[in-house]
Amino acid sequence: MHARSALLTLVAALLLASPTTAGEAKLIYRIDSATAKIEKRHLVISAQGAVNSGGWNNPHLRLKEIVVPETNTLQVIFVAIPPSREKTVVQALLPVNASKVTTLPRYGAKEIRIVAETNSIVVPITR
Repeated sequence: MHARSALLTLVAALLLASPTTAGEAKLIYRIDSATAKIEKRHLVISAQGAVNSGGWNNPHLRLKEIVVPETNTLQVIFVAIPPSREKTVVQALLPVNASKVTTLPRYGAKEIRIVAETNSIVVPITR
């Protein structure tokens, strides 16, 4: 009985210590270009940028909550899921892109600020 208990404890410890497959999204390294336009009663945001190594996946744009209601700039962050620490990946700047289709912005919103780790870009909302 003692050996079985020890085995279960060992298995539990290994499961808790193993890395998770679903990582937390982090800001990409940089943004190179972006657009924001109104199409068919929706706001379409597209961005191109770079991550600083291989192995990143699920790049996407995330709207941030409006902190100052009077502002005419919407905040968007460009994130992706980085590779696990145990994974061997190429160390180079690699391109990523993402698009987001969302509802029309509130009245008065005229531009979008897209934020990455090392820079940000402000683009006007066009029709």
